Amino acid sequence: MQIISNQYLTLSVSEEGAEARSIIYKGEERLYQGDQGWKRRSPILFPWAGRLRNLTYTYDGVVYSLPQHGFARDHILEVTEKKEDSVTFRLLSDENTLLSYPRAFAFALYVTYRLEGNTLRFSMAVENRSEKEMTFGIGVHPGFILHGGEERLEIEGGDGNFILLDKNGSRDDSLGVEGSSIPLSFFRDNRTLIIPGARKAILKENLELDMGDWQNLVVWRNGCDSFLCLEPWANLPSRDGEEENFNTRGNVQRLAPGEMWKEECSFTFL
Repeated sequence: MQIISNQYLTLSVSEEGAEARSIIYKGEERLYQGDQGWKRRSPILFPWAGRLRNLTYTYDGVVYSLPQHGFARDHILEVTEKKEDSVTFRLLSDENTLLSYPRAFAFALYVTYRLEGNTLRFSMAVENRSEKEMTFGIGVHPGFILHGGEERLEIEGGDGNFILLDKNGSRDDSLGVEGSSIPLSFFRDNRTLIIPGARKAILKENLELDMGDWQNLVVWRNGCDSFLCLEPWANLPSRDGEEENFNTRGNVQRLAPGEMWKEECSFTFL
């Protein structure tokens, strides 16, 4: 376990999946602790965020199996840099990743946590070490404890095209949501709400998420009222009828050989 801190925050991160396990602010735990029916706390999502149809995809005519949210969360990541208030982890492609991800996609994944005052800055970077264009999805899935008093999630930005997924990950257009202020009661029954283009998500007196350049805000909880997941993603789930083909699929990241993709977001605790 890697622990970093400043005068406001103490963050504990496991080498397993580079997953944050604890965020202490003003003496209180702010990160969901995996004790309300969902065992994870803040998993890293790579090389896919979400669930592929039938948990499979094709690339160059070969069928690959990929679990929901990818495989990075189940690997041990090495620490490449550690300071009092920051830590960086790295995952390299190897024989194990090749079982789910094409040999053509040699990569390095970097995950960095950095504390600045009462703000946790989180970044992910992907380096394409192969000789072909690399196709991937990516995100992070933190759950935050609700301390009472929060009744609505306030959203800044967004293109107005909300995407609602049912508990099976299928798109569900039967329940509409509009506006920039969403009651927390909406997030029940394992619903997932995706808000493309959102710039901030605010739980008053609790937490503010600044999305940076991440494209999609994903909001979820499993029906328990004690926590809420606020997740920056860089890909979208499948559209009806869309083929899970990583050569042609839309709503993904594409990275040229030798190039680096990087995004940062920040979580400010109130």
